[in-house]
This record gives sequence, C-alpha cells and structure tokens, in this order.
Amino acid sequence: MADDSGDTARQPFSKLALEDLEVLSGKAQLLIESARDAAVEPHRRKVLRHFSASEILQYLGNISIDTLYRRLKKDELLPQGAQVSARRREFSLQEIHQLQRAFGITPRRASGKRPLVMSVCNFKGGVAKTTTAAHLAQYLCLHGYRVLAVDLDAQASLTQMFGILPHTEVPSNQTARPFFEGPGDQNGEPNPDWTGTLATAIQKTHWDQLDLIPSNLGLYGAEFAIAARIRSEDNFLFYRILADGLDTVKDDYDVVLLDTAPSLSFVNSNALYAADALVITLPPAFMDVQSASLFYELIADVVRTINQVQGDQKTFDFGAVLLTRFKPSDAIHQKISSWIRSSISDTFTHAMVQTVVLEKLGPRLLTLYEVDHSEESAKYEGDRRAFERAIEAMNDVNGEIAQAIHAVWDRQPQKERASPRQALRAVNEAASVQD
Repeated sequence: MADDSGDTARQPFSKLALEDLEVLSGKAQLLIESARDAAVEPHRRKVLRHFSASEILQYLGNISIDTLYRRLKKDELLPQGAQVSARRREFSLQEIHQLQRAFGITPRRASGKRPLVMSVCNFKGGVAKTTTAAHLAQYLCLHGYRVLAVDLDAQASLTQMFGILPHTEVPSNQTARPFFEGPGDQNGEPNPDWTGTLATAIQKTHWDQLDLIPSNLGLYGAEFAIAARIRSEDNFLFYRILADGLDTVKDDYDVVLLDTAPSLSFVNSNALYAADALVITLPPAFMDVQSASLFYELIADVVRTINQVQGDQKTFDFGAVLLTRFKPSDAIHQKISSWIRSSISDTFTHAMVQTVVLEKLGPRLLTLYEVDHSEESAKYEGDRRAFERAIEAMNDVNGEIAQAIHAVWDRQPQKERASPRQALRAVNEAASVQD
C-alpha cells in the first residue's frame, strides 16, 4: 500500500536485536554531537554573547546611559567595555558583575543568611522544568547572584542547555552519582570516585558566577546504589544524601537550583528533603492538573515518611505553582488557569508564556537571555517586538521568584547556626591565627 504522499510502498521495518540497538545508540549520539556543534559554531563550547551598554542598565539599578558613561569616565579603573561601533559599546557578563560590585547593588544574601536551595519539580515530563531552571538561573546570575545549578535528571537536558554533551563530555564521576553511591560499595570495597564532597563535580559554565553539577545517563545508577545502601547500611537515611552533599558546597552560593527528573525516585526524594523551597511547574491542561494532584499526594507521602524517621517536621519556606506553557489567547488555558489559582492560592501571579520565540530557540540550545536582540544589533533575525514580549514575560516570572527568595531571607534571623562547612572554615581560620 502506498503512503498518503503517493510514494512507493515502504519496506517492512526490520527486527531489532541488541546489536541493532547499540548501533542506533551510536548513531543517535553522533546526531546529538552534530546538532550541538552546529548550535555553538564556530566554537566547540557555548560562548556567552556580550551585552550592549543600554541593555545592562537594568542590571545596574536602572540608571541612565548618561549616568553610566559619566561614572565610567570618572573612574577609569572600572571596566570600560569594548567600543564595537560608533553607536555601540559592549560588556561581558564578568564586567557587568564588576560594575555591580563597584556600584554596590549586588543582591547577594546578607552575612548570616543561609543560601536558598530551590527544587524545580513535578513528576510529569513536558512541563517546562528545565526551561524554568535554565532561565531562572541565568536571570539571577545577570542580576548578580551566585548560582549553582544541579542537574538531577539522567536525561541531562539542563546539562545540554549549557552546551555540554552529557554522555561524551561528562564522566559519571563528575556528576552527583559518586556522592549518592557513598564511600564504599556493598562488598565493603572503597569507592574510587568518592571524594566526600560535591565540589569535585562542579563545572564552571560560560556564565560568570553560574556553576553546574552536570548529569548523564550514569546518574540513573544512583537509584540502584541507594537501594543497595538501604539494604547494607544500618540506620542509613537515604533521603539525606543530597542535603549532606550540598552542605559541602552551598556556602559559596546565594541560590542552588535543582532540576529534577519526571519521576518518583530515591534521587527526587533527596531533592525534596534538600530543598528549602519548591517551584512546581504546571501547564494549564486537564492531564497536567490531574498529574499535579498526584504529585502533591506523593510529596505528602515522602514528607510524612521523613518526618516519622527524623522526629521533626520538614517545612518548606514556600512551595508555589508556576503556570507554564501558558497561551494567553487560549480560552481553555484561561479557564483552567483560573481554576488553578482559585484552588491553589500559592500560585505565582505571572505565568511562563508559551511563545514561538521560545520554541524556536530550543533546538539551537539557546535561552532568551543568550540572544542579542537589541535594536543596534543585526544578529537577531526574528520579530524584535515578539522577542521583547517573550523576554518581558520571562522577566516577570523570574522577578517574582526572586522576590520570593528575598522574602525568605527577610524572614530569617540575622545569625543562624553555622553549616558544617562554615564551622570547619572557622576552625581553620582560628588555627591559622594561632600559628
């Protein structure tokens, strides 16, 4: 039978054996490498664009362009940017951060405030968790926060968003997996990849002040390792592993973002326990709302179990729904969004709007913040007005989340019990003074 296009009949599909699957895996990997190389051409890794002088004003306290140039002229030690044309001066992200520090407008947490660990979560796939995590991390970074992004999904989509090929450029001993495995295996042999810290898994990215703990398919092995540790280790608290690991690194950051897998798993249970706050991504569609109700039920079951074991109450600083993939012109989306907001009061006011601009950037491994769309730039080929609407909507979402982060810090007492890493640092400093 001919197909609908009128072509000749397709040959029957071949049988699929193990060796065929291995060949297909290799072909798929080559396809991914080719797509990544095309996306980052002419470089081998992603390189962040520079930002125009008019664009960086929003990150410098919304000062005027005249005020910026006047300050730069007054202090030649400040980064002056690069004059790329008569009408355009550009600055790197590192230079933006230097100017923020010089102008005293960095929004970092105050001394004595703890870093916020935030999980972007939902047990359903296709709800824009990675899109949310990537854009939020970059938004916070642009505004001067120190951010650690942690990819906890073996599919490693967040890792790929940073231009890193997870299965060829990320060894499994440079993911969170060794920390989940622990210092020894179930036979009592030492784990050669164990370092006692997550610091050895952290990679610098092409974004200044935004670091990444990447992932790859090997992270799935953490599930089996945790199950083995539950059987072999007495009094083993399986849900604490990630929290203990983050305690070794999080003092260097303001915000730690966890991008989780679309599943209920040991690793995701760890993410729930480690998190101070939850951003629950939810598209306004019937199937997604149904999944969200199950998600809350599963969270409750996990937290109930943790409370019983810990003997105290696990409390999140906040757990709010973020409407994603929202189409403002869609009547069904409007109605379901209204239902969600009336039922779940802790829903962010702004929604992540589904735009053609965002859809087109995904295959190019780009976020909205990585595209130069300024009027004086000839690099952006799309409709600038559409882009402006897309990035304004994204900024509204991320700005609201940033406000929620600061509200948490505002509620914290100025001085809290030092984390294990802070305590160790204090001991070392005291020892060095005595010496």
